[in-house]
Amino acid sequence: MADNLNQSHAFIGKGKIYMTPVKDGVKQSAFWVGVASAMAFSHSVDGKQELFENHSGNNQLWDVSEGTKKTSVSLTIQERRDDAMRAALQATVETVAAATVTGESHNIGENIGDMTFLKHGNVSDVAITDAADGPLVEGADYTVDADYGRVELLTGGHTAPLAIDYGYGESKVTKPMTDDVDYYEVRLDGINTVGQQGRQITTAYRVKLDPADTYDLINENFAEMSIEGECLFDEDAGATYQVVNL
Repeated sequence: MADNLNQSHAFIGKGKIYMTPVKDGVKQSAFWVGVASAMAFSHSVDGKQELFENHSGNNQLWDVSEGTKKTSVSLTIQERRDDAMRAALQATVETVAAATVTGESHNIGENIGDMTFLKHGNVSDVAITDAADGPLVEGADYTVDADYGRVELLTGGHTAPLAIDYGYGESKVTKPMTDDVDYYEVRLDGINTVGQQGRQITTAYRVKLDPADTYDLINENFAEMSIEGECLFDEDAGATYQVVNL
C-alpha cells in the first residue's frame, strides 16, 4: 500500500542505547549506557576498482568491482556509568575489598610539610610511627585527608622511613586497555519524535569497539565521550545490523 501523501516522515530520533558484551562467544548481561546524545551508522566500500573501455575512443566507464563493504557505528555518551566506561576504555574493573594495612613504609619525615599518599583511599584510623622516636600524634605531627589517603607532616626532624598503619574501605579499580570482551551487541530502542512518531529497534550484532580517543578529567561542561567501532557480519542474521519498524 502506498504511503499517505499527507503523512509526515520527517525524523528526529531519540532512544535508549544498550550494549551486551560477548566473552568467549557467550553473551553477558546487557546494560544501558545512560544519557547519549548521538548514535549513527556509517557505510563505505573499500577497494572498489573501475574498469574503463579503450575501444570506442571515449574512454567510458565499462564496469565497477563491488569492493569490500564496511559498516561502522558511533555513539556519544554523556554519563560515566561503570559498564559504559568499561566499553569506552576497553577496561577491566576490579573491586578491592575493605582491609587494614600494617607498617606501610614512606620515606618522609625530615621536613615540615613533607607529603605522601597512602596506597589506598577512603582511609581511617591512620597511625604513624617514627623509626627512632615512636608514635606521632595526629593533628599535632601530621594531618590526613581521609578520602584521598594523603598524609602531610606538621613537624619535621623525624627519622625515615615512617611506618603507617591504617584501614581502608571498599573501592573499584578501573584498568583501561585490558578488557577481554570479544565484541559488543549494540541496540537502540528508538522513537521518532515528529511525523508518525514510529518506534524502531536497531541492532548491530557484532561490534568491535575502538577505545575512546580522549578521556578528559578536568572540564567545565558535561563531558562527552565518543565511542566508535566496526560492525562485523553476523552469519545467523545475515547482516551487520538491522532496523525493525514497529
